[in-house]
Amino acid sequence: MLASHGGVVAFGILPREGAERRKFDQHDIPYDVLWLDIEHTDSKKYFTWHPSHFAQPDKLLAALEASKRKLVTIIDPHIKKDSGYDVYNKMKNHDFFTKTKDKQLYDGWCWPGTSSYPDFCNPEARRLWTTFFKMDYYPHNRPDLYTWNDMNEPSVFNGPEVTMPRDNLHKCSEKDYEVEHRDVHNVYGFYHHMATVEGQLVRAPNVRPFVLTRSFFAGSHKHGAIWTGDNMAKWEHLAISVPMLVSLCLCGASFVGADVPGFFFDPEPELFRRWHQLGIWYPFYRGHAHLETKRREPWMLGKEITENVREQVTVRYQMLPTWYTLFAQWALAGQPILRPLWFQDAADSEAFRHQNTHFLLGSDVLVRAITKRGEDILNVYLPSGSWFDFWSMEAGPLVGGKSHSVKADPSHVPVYVRAGAILPKKMRRRRSSLAMASDPYTIVVYGEKAGGHVYMDDGQSHDFMRGHFVYDKLSFDGQELVSEPAQTLHVAGAAKGAGTAGLRHTGQGPGLDLVNRLPSSPVSADMEGKVTSTRMQNGAWVATVKKPLCQLGAPWKLRLRF
Repeated sequence: MLASHGGVVAFGILPREGAERRKFDQHDIPYDVLWLDIEHTDSKKYFTWHPSHFAQPDKLLAALEASKRKLVTIIDPHIKKDSGYDVYNKMKNHDFFTKTKDKQLYDGWCWPGTSSYPDFCNPEARRLWTTFFKMDYYPHNRPDLYTWNDMNEPSVFNGPEVTMPRDNLHKCSEKDYEVEHRDVHNVYGFYHHMATVEGQLVRAPNVRPFVLTRSFFAGSHKHGAIWTGDNMAKWEHLAISVPMLVSLCLCGASFVGADVPGFFFDPEPELFRRWHQLGIWYPFYRGHAHLETKRREPWMLGKEITENVREQVTVRYQMLPTWYTLFAQWALAGQPILRPLWFQDAADSEAFRHQNTHFLLGSDVLVRAITKRGEDILNVYLPSGSWFDFWSMEAGPLVGGKSHSVKADPSHVPVYVRAGAILPKKMRRRRSSLAMASDPYTIVVYGEKAGGHVYMDDGQSHDFMRGHFVYDKLSFDGQELVSEPAQTLHVAGAAKGAGTAGLRHTGQGPGLDLVNRLPSSPVSADMEGKVTSTRMQNGAWVATVKKPLCQLGAPWKLRLRF
């Protein structure tokens, strides 16, 4: 779920969806997840499928499975008031809907029309909610059909402040409906999100859940991804996404993103291009648009933009091993994925001046957003140390602790890698991340002395909690690259991170790219690695070692000979 989320299908017609889905493959643009908005349901009744537009969802699910992709359906908290709707009847019969101040069933207006709202603060109501995700209840269900929780503040179109009245009543854990909504409003979406995650775990206990939520509270990060809601296709909204997402990461919620390239209105081509160039560096990267906007698949905007989006999305996929390692370090050790520049050095007062346009991915990758139309010359501040241009192996390192004037490149935003970093990658472009599962890793070393980590597990189950994972430390001293088990990321499980045979890379070993200013060209390498070297214009050598006989998940040393 860390790759590209291809987009939200708002039109809700299966044949049309199939044609558009196939165009991603025709244009060679990878994606992992297809999203279905409310139009896929029968009269906006969740846990249902439209009887004509989505009469055969199994065909869609089978096609996605064949291409190693997933499906997400929307399930909001408002429940259509309909005596023929089983979800409504079950909730009503158990007395699990919120009530008015007079203890009458509360009716509000949302997408389905007149709706009732479950009291998610009530643990018993949440338990009933989980049963709706069971394989024998939700039609065409499967263990990897995932969920999108929207409108869960909750939104009430005819309510005060577009939500339910503050004096509405919840039961929560009390004997009767005595808790006013004003006291639990901020956790309503939290409990909706939690109950949905628990429903997926009831359905398939050893399959990792995925639930995206719009409403969240402290602790929501434990349950799943968060996005910033309905933004606009305007430069100001692209700009504000940087401090919003970095702030959320600092507060513990790192699986976050903003709609690319804006939900409302139609993006101009330059904004569309720049937002995707930035969006690939969001922890959660998804395209999303309002039903009434113009179609905005990349090919709708022409060949040049299609090619640019393809290349940018490819970079997202190449970086997935780095993203996955950062997510493991966040989930198990609390390290934020996006960080302001001052996070690494709070004494650097200059870093605070750039916190709305610059951010770090982990500790070693710096991204500078382009937030204005027609920006040509950019001021890029690099913290202390030396920094390599992510986009060019030819460029030598830039000196940090100062600002640099950089000409804006139309094909990407500025990205730099700290000298001394090691980034794990996978370089082959596939249609989805699951299709990359058996591909070799490429270990990219930035600088003559460098270090880093790589984390791997099966990506699907909870077996990592039982020690079935690989967490290796990588180090390079200018001549020898060493891989060895790193210190365990968490105490629970008492695993040493040695991995299992099923997790070790059993095909070709990782390719090795060295990006540094070597004093001379290496001529050979241990472990039968094939060495090629290229002399750059600046006098540096870039050495590549292909197919050494080594595997991540087992200790090894790879020595270069000069």
